[in-house]
Amino acid sequence: MEEHQILDDWSAEIFVGNNYEYYKDKWRDKPERQNFASWNWPAFLFPVYWLAYRKMYLEALLYGVISLLSVIIPGSGLILRIVVGICANSYYRKKGMKIIIQTSGMTDGEAGLYISKHGGTSVLSIFITILITVFLAIAVIAGIVLFPAGEKGIYSQNAQSESFTSNDLVFSFPNDWKLYEEENPFDLQCVSRFEDYSTGVYVYEKADLAENASPEDILAAQIDNMQSLSKNFKFIEETKDAEIGDKRIKTVVYSGELDSVKYYYVFSLVEFKEFEKFAVIIQNCLPSSFEKIKSTLDEIVSSCTPNQ
Repeated sequence: MEEHQILDDWSAEIFVGNNYEYYKDKWRDKPERQNFASWNWPAFLFPVYWLAYRKMYLEALLYGVISLLSVIIPGSGLILRIVVGICANSYYRKKGMKIIIQTSGMTDGEAGLYISKHGGTSVLSIFITILITVFLAIAVIAGIVLFPAGEKGIYSQNAQSESFTSNDLVFSFPNDWKLYEEENPFDLQCVSRFEDYSTGVYVYEKADLAENASPEDILAAQIDNMQSLSKNFKFIEETKDAEIGDKRIKTVVYSGELDSVKYYYVFSLVEFKEFEKFAVIIQNCLPSSFEKIKSTLDEIVSSCTPNQ
């Protein structure tokens, strides 16, 4: 095709479809194959939806990615919209020319079908784009709610600034945890900000153990006691059994149901070579939270030291 024949009214109208007169007016007297500036309000106000509606799916995806990155730079989102609004008519014409050129050698019937397939409009694409946008918005909001900014810092060892002492043993907790002061069976109990995680501590004297009994027997007794209180109580895994410096830490995880709610129970034993007291620590959380919180629970257990 000769250059001046590329955007004839017949092929251009098939390519544009709805609102052809608008684009015909915008393209009038503009040299083909050359960029030009004009203004397109729909492309400025609803860029990603305009691109999808005009079947420029790759461009819509690219715009979506760039617009997400643009939130880093204040005001860049508006600049991006202005650029799209100015360039939309010119780019859309070049897109049409490219498709029409590809019909060279086809019959009029074949060319019309080809242009209509790759051009025209798609209302369905707008709905799909809206659904994707809503899904991404929900995902972002859910991420903010479930993983608020700074949470990683709150639940790291560096943020464990609050210390509590029980019977000459000291424990460090994240600074948003608090001492649970209502009546409870533990020598020390602390709960997290929303009371969704709990750590209870029993402190024992080695001298008070029965003959041939060991600290590990006390750990087993606490596990048996929890089994008697829970339904569907079962072993999940042993996460630690190691000597760290002058102390030994053993941790095992069980699951069980209490008041029809399923929990993970983390049982830990902390005993010292040169200290006559040891601790049995019972922590609990929901199974869905275990992977997120287990390093914090482990840090609380590891923080146990004699108050000397």
